[in-house]
Amino acid sequence: MTGFTNRKMLFACISGLMFVLATSLLQAEEIKTPRSLDDRVKIELFASEPDIVTVTGLTVDQHNRVFVVESHTHFRPENYQGPKTDRIRLLQDTTGDGHANHIQTFYEGSTETMNVAAHPDGWIYVATRSSIFRLRDQDADSKADVRQNLVQLETTATYPHNGFSGFAFDFFNNIYFSMGENEGADAELVGDFGNVYFTLGQNYGDDATLIGKGNVRISALRGEGGIFRCRLDGSKLERIATGFWNPFHLCFDVNGRMFVGDNDPGNRPPCRLLTIVPGGDYGYRRRTLEPFIAVNAETPGTLPMTSSTGESPTGLIIYESDQLPADYRGDLLVASWGEHRIDRYHLTPEGASFQTTTQPMIAGEEHFRPAGIAAGPDGSLYIGDWADRSYPLHGKGRVWRISAVKPIEKQRTNTITSSDWQTRDAAARQLLREGEAGITALKTALKNEDPRVRAVALNGLVSVDKVTPDLAVSILQDKQPGLREQAVTILPEKLIGFQKVAQKDPSPAVQAAALRRISEKSALPLIFERLSSPDKFMQQAARQGLSNTLSNAELADNFSHADPAVRLGIILLLKESRRKPSTSVLKQALNDENPQVRFAAVEWIGRDELHEFRETLIADLASKATTPELLKAYLASIAQLDGVMKDWTRGTTGDWWVSKSQARQQAAQLLELPETSPAVLQQLLLFLPTNDPALSETKLAQFLKSDDPGLRTEAVRTLRELKSTSAREKLVQIANNESTDANLRAEAIIGLDSSISKNIQPLLKFAQDLNPIVSKEALRTLSGATLTEPQRITLQQIAAADTDKAAAVQRILTRQLNEKRPAKDQLTTWLQTLAGPADSRAGQRLFFHPKGPGCFRCHQIDGRGQQIGPGLIRTNGRIALNRERLVEAIINPSKDIDPGFLPLTIVTIDGKTASGIYHKHNNKERSIYDSKGNVISFKISDIEEMIPSKTSIMPNGLADQMTIQEFRDLIAYLLPEETSNRSSD
Repeated sequence: MTGFTNRKMLFACISGLMFVLATSLLQAEEIKTPRSLDDRVKIELFASEPDIVTVTGLTVDQHNRVFVVESHTHFRPENYQGPKTDRIRLLQDTTGDGHANHIQTFYEGSTETMNVAAHPDGWIYVATRSSIFRLRDQDADSKADVRQNLVQLETTATYPHNGFSGFAFDFFNNIYFSMGENEGADAELVGDFGNVYFTLGQNYGDDATLIGKGNVRISALRGEGGIFRCRLDGSKLERIATGFWNPFHLCFDVNGRMFVGDNDPGNRPPCRLLTIVPGGDYGYRRRTLEPFIAVNAETPGTLPMTSSTGESPTGLIIYESDQLPADYRGDLLVASWGEHRIDRYHLTPEGASFQTTTQPMIAGEEHFRPAGIAAGPDGSLYIGDWADRSYPLHGKGRVWRISAVKPIEKQRTNTITSSDWQTRDAAARQLLREGEAGITALKTALKNEDPRVRAVALNGLVSVDKVTPDLAVSILQDKQPGLREQAVTILPEKLIGFQKVAQKDPSPAVQAAALRRISEKSALPLIFERLSSPDKFMQQAARQGLSNTLSNAELADNFSHADPAVRLGIILLLKESRRKPSTSVLKQALNDENPQVRFAAVEWIGRDELHEFRETLIADLASKATTPELLKAYLASIAQLDGVMKDWTRGTTGDWWVSKSQARQQAAQLLELPETSPAVLQQLLLFLPTNDPALSETKLAQFLKSDDPGLRTEAVRTLRELKSTSAREKLVQIANNESTDANLRAEAIIGLDSSISKNIQPLLKFAQDLNPIVSKEALRTLSGATLTEPQRITLQQIAAADTDKAAAVQRILTRQLNEKRPAKDQLTTWLQTLAGPADSRAGQRLFFHPKGPGCFRCHQIDGRGQQIGPGLIRTNGRIALNRERLVEAIINPSKDIDPGFLPLTIVTIDGKTASGIYHKHNNKERSIYDSKGNVISFKISDIEEMIPSKTSIMPNGLADQMTIQEFRDLIAYLLPEETSNRSSD
């Protein structure tokens, strides 16, 4: 505990005054106000420099006082004239005019300060990059006079904003705070006292150890960010979730579900909005190799993001009040520093997690840099603003207030039925202080028609253990799934039959919550069944239940289970346990028929540098690396065993290890080995660049003679990329061979570019082929060709002879289709129109066809394509979209744009414009991807404005470029059914 003398406070005031005088005055009218994109909502300047500068975080207490972190140590320039340490400024509007008129320093003395949060009990919690402490004003003079240190990060790293950061509180007086990646330096967290829930970022790749009371130690290795929990005194330290980059802020909804904004992936966009569940792994490890890093559940056992976000999410909040329009209530609001926006996310349940729809709410220009968001007791929002694109200190800063243009006149009550979340919580706490009368009132509130009231009443009763068995039964039958999920998560074990809930509750999220608490061996059949769920959150819940139920030894004993999903769950749990692995289990896993089980084993070997398996990996490479992911995993793991990580630096990202470890040379050698399986050879053709000397036409010709159809197909695709005269001749030869599989002939036809005149006649010949697979591919490849009149007549004759080809011919002749089709807003009619036989292999060719809709230019799937738009990751053979959402995304791409891929229109000072997806930024340039996948860069000094667009970069009218049959085929490729009709019709 530290006291502050009047002398110290006088010095603080003097230094603050000197800084104010040294800072150039800027009138409010000179500051350009960000635009509200909702005409019901306004944004106004609440405070600005010189009263507040370089804001990194803010909070609002129950008395509507705004506490703002003012940084003076974040990349402090030479000759900087501000205070020597950071300050927490206290801003008040005592006149009610919406502007701060009473401003003073509440506290100063910390460095690299990131955030602040006001707890209902009066404590003000502060996060610096390396410490968590709390402050209290005991004598009511609006200045802190008590400080208590809670957690310390012991580290040599000094990067100012990748340590601790944001806060959130739950009803049970637990404190959640975040920690970023800590520049990769080793670290130890030391807990003294404090009911603390916190997140740990990726530590910039370096190891860390968390130390709690009683010398409880939890390691965080290789840049493994996480969320942790301990009691107020530092005891009972435990990990809740792992796999983060740099989680700047976190929050809860009314049912206690946590959301985190994960900031700055380091050349791995987009940033992420994550739904956090106990035991969840969100995939990121900084000091590891690319095949083992997951952004959106690309690797086994990791969880997907709920949504992408704009660049650099620095604050998020669930809006639970009544100042803004009613439809904002329950929505998630996210501040994006890098894209100058506040975005609004509407959450709806999807399986055991959520999906979102998103729209921009506030958009500013280059110097609007939101750094934190908080709600006041009247329901208005306060936004901290760093106010400049520069990272070093610059002497500017703002706080903005967002409110309704026409607030509804209402009488707010300070009761448990209030529409404001903080007011409800305070009222529930007051009822608890009233003893039995308050308990009775809370039990009555459990029957209130508003589920938000029922939620806070449940929290109150659980906090004092006053939920009876009868009440528990009633709560678990509540009509609101969120309340049932809340109950399953927090009610005492004695009151719930978790197995019954996991089997019977209609909500997957409630089922998953119950699975995470199961510990009875009688539930093993249910757990094993749910491990096969296509829902990754359900899979994770089942693994959590399995971990509760079986010891490591029992897990190993069950590894021979017939179900590959069970074997995968077991190997993941054993890997996560951090204990010395069983040699027999790893050997079994390396020989498992399931590629995901093999991937988990290979990752484990490389991660823990289990050198005894090196020769096994090398020997298995030629036969077991049968998917794109597995090939890179084997090569990466071998590279780790051979010491490639010694070349790792904090700035290395992507596939840097490939050249360092000579992985391509190692892969090329496999092309010459007789034992290399056709499945592995396919992956080698995908992995090696087309210009690799090992991929000669002679070698490809050898693969074309293979009995394996997959290898022949990949050889043709590689041959298409060579663009040589001899390669073209081979493609024509393949396409001409009527005894060759029609699908292989079609793949060869795609390589005959119709913009080259000598390819026109062969394509016209193939368009008349008796096999419809061949003829239709030739017609598609002719799209956009410049034809002579005789060639046009030939096409007209083809259409007249076969009406099925008429639409494709018309597209060549007129550059458009006239097939009757529904409007883009008629989803139901579209789904009916698209019903019918489809050919998934034709759909695959369409996806990657240069004359098709161009999907491959922005999307990656099955190891091919570009990662500009959202990745199309397959789970159990299907991407994470149902038929309705996929069709709607194609026919109306702008209806629901993924916020991480929200297009921007850049307007330069000389009036030029360009639109595209955010690519990256530095201190000099902004870059975007245009609709063709090209990178366009602008000097920041040339940019007048960056405007968020409501029009997707995915072009409108894609459906109009495809025949109805092509559209059917594309869906069949992306969403293959077990009964898929791979017809040639």
